[in-house]
Amino acid sequence: MMILIVWQLKLLECKHMGISVLSPDVNESFVEFAVVPNENKIRFGMSAVKGVGVGAVEEVLRAREDGPFTSVEDFARRVSTSKFNRKAWESLIKSGAFDDMGDRSDLLFNLDSITSFASKLQKEAASGQTNLFGMLGGDDAASVQSTLHLQKAPVKHDDKERLMWERELLGLYISAHPLDRYETYLSEQTQPLTQLVPEYDSRMMTVGGIISTVRTIVTKSGSKMAFVGIEDKFGEGEIIVFPNLYEEVGAKLVQDAVIRVFLVKIQLEIVTEIWAMKVS
Repeated sequence: MMILIVWQLKLLECKHMGISVLSPDVNESFVEFAVVPNENKIRFGMSAVKGVGVGAVEEVLRAREDGPFTSVEDFARRVSTSKFNRKAWESLIKSGAFDDMGDRSDLLFNLDSITSFASKLQKEAASGQTNLFGMLGGDDAASVQSTLHLQKAPVKHDDKERLMWERELLGLYISAHPLDRYETYLSEQTQPLTQLVPEYDSRMMTVGGIISTVRTIVTKSGSKMAFVGIEDKFGEGEIIVFPNLYEEVGAKLVQDAVIRVFLVKIQLEIVTEIWAMKVS
């Protein structure tokens, strides 16, 4: 877990330096992160995707030695289900690793069919069975599925949900950022969260970002206050919302909400405390 956190920080730094971070891809990614040759880009490693183990990735790479995967069906035929399970399928679909082969919503809608197809084919291959119905034809042949048929999902996941998948599985946003639509406003009206770091003196400032975490506690007097994690495209921080302000704005402090905060950063001898004065 600590190694992954370090990588997340390094990748955020890369994005700030203008180095593109590409989503995982079953035809392009390896176990670890890798630099794309002759390009100012880094490709996400598949083992860094939450829910995908090294063994599953090594099986993908073994199968890929025979050539790139041409479709989801081709992947299902060639990658062993004994090492690549349903969770790995789901995590890689949600993180964008199959985007060149199909829409994420469609693939998730067909996930049961995909995994059943792969399991059935590989079990038959392992036992050396031959499908006589398929050879002879007739009505019985139609009941034996030799080709994977994918259906369109009746409901598509929206961009916000896809970004939440990336944040959950990759630790950061890759394809876009929830704050993209607010970029002009935030650049004109707020200061980047990087200015909350300890080496800066105590000061008042206005920041803006998306709420990542909310931890609410009850004080000895029975009042509620909160510790709110907030992040922008450049950094993150934790803001203390004391009872008086919490009573006024507590309903706004929910995960994934975009807020602007007027705050005072108190630089103490050992720690830095960030007190919210106004939230909008």
